[in-house]
Amino acid sequence: MLDLRRGYNSPTVATALAWRSRLHALKNLDFPLLLSVLTLVGAGLLILHSATYHWAPGLMRRQLMWLALGTGAMLFFMLVNPLVWMRYSRWLYGLNVLMLLYVDLFGAERKGAQRWIELPGGYQFQPSELAKLLLILTLASLLVRMGAQLRTPKGFLLSLLHTAIPAFLVFKQPDLGTSIVLGVLWFAMVFLAEAPGRWLALTVVAGALGFGAMWHLDILRDYQKARLVSFLNPEADPQQSGYHILQARIAIGSGQLTGKGYLQGTQKTLRYIPEQHTDFIFVVIGEELGFIGATGFLALYGLFLYRVWRVMVETHHEFYRLVAGGVLTLFLFHLLTNVGMTMGLFPVVGIPLPFVSLGGSMLLASMMAVGLLLGVRLHEKTLQL
Repeated sequence: MLDLRRGYNSPTVATALAWRSRLHALKNLDFPLLLSVLTLVGAGLLILHSATYHWAPGLMRRQLMWLALGTGAMLFFMLVNPLVWMRYSRWLYGLNVLMLLYVDLFGAERKGAQRWIELPGGYQFQPSELAKLLLILTLASLLVRMGAQLRTPKGFLLSLLHTAIPAFLVFKQPDLGTSIVLGVLWFAMVFLAEAPGRWLALTVVAGALGFGAMWHLDILRDYQKARLVSFLNPEADPQQSGYHILQARIAIGSGQLTGKGYLQGTQKTLRYIPEQHTDFIFVVIGEELGFIGATGFLALYGLFLYRVWRVMVETHHEFYRLVAGGVLTLFLFHLLTNVGMTMGLFPVVGIPLPFVSLGGSMLLASMMAVGLLLGVRLHEKTLQL
C-alpha cells in the first residue's frame, strides 16, 4: 500500500516547502526602507558622476563594482537571521581586532595614513569602515548578555573596554574621525541599554580631559590640530588648513537658491574643492543644485533615517533594538558631521557621506548595515505570524 506520508518527508518536498516559506516571508519585507535606500544610492551615483566625470571617469566604474558587491552583501544579511550574528559575536569581535592589527602591521599607506589592505586588481579595502558595523553587532550582543550588569561599575567599564580596543587601533592609523565614530556608537548604544546617566556624564568629562591631554602632549598630529584651529578661524591660514572650509563656503554660496545646474558647477570643474568626491561631496550638491536641491537631498536622507528609526522603536527584541539604534546613530552622525564640516559648522575630521562619497569599503559596510535592518524586519515579523 502506498504511504502518502513518505512523499511529504522527501528532500525534494522539504526543499520546496522551505523555499515557499522564504517567499512568503518576503511579503514582510520593509519596502519603504528598501526604496529609500535605493533612491539614495541612485542620487549618490548621479552626484558622484558629476564630481568625477571630467577628471577621473574610471572612479565610477570602481564604485559600481563595489555597489554590486554591496547589493549582494545586503541581500545576504537580509536573509540571514540577525540572531546568528549574536551567536558568533565573540568571533566577530576577534575578526575586527585582527583586521585592524593587520592594517597596523602590514597595511598600505596613502597620504601619511596606514588604513588599507591591498587587494588584487589595484583595489583596496579599509577595515576601519567595516569595524563600525562589527562594533554595533558585538556591542549589542555584549549589552544583551550583560543585562542589568551594565549598571554596575564592572559591566559599564567592560562595555567601554570593548569599544576602546578597536578605537585605539583605528586612532593609531591615524584616523581620528573613525575613532570618534566608534566612541559615539558606544555612547548611544549604552544609553539605549539604560546605562546610568551620571556615569555617561563622567565619561564625557573624562573624554574632554583626555582630549586636552592628547593636545598638550602632542599625541595628536600637527595636521589634526591645524584642522581644529582652522575650524574656529579658517581665515588665519587660508592657503593650508583653512582652505577646505573657505572653498566649500564659496562653492555652496555660489549655488544660491536653485544652483548652477547639474554638471555645471564651476568650482567643482576647476577642482578648487579638495576631496570633492569623498569628504566634501556635499559641496557639489550645494553648488549645482542650490539650496532647494540640497534641502531635497537632506529630506531624502531624512526619510531613510526615519525608516531606520521605525525599525528601532517597533522591534520587540532587545538585540534588534540595540543593533537598529547603533545603525541609526552611525548614519545620523555621518550625515550631520559630513554636511556640517562642509558648511563650517564642524571641524574637518574626514568622515564620508554614506551612499554618496566615493569609497568601496564605506559603501559595502553601509549596504550590509541596511541588509541587517531588513533582516530584523523580515525575521521578526515572520516569527510573529
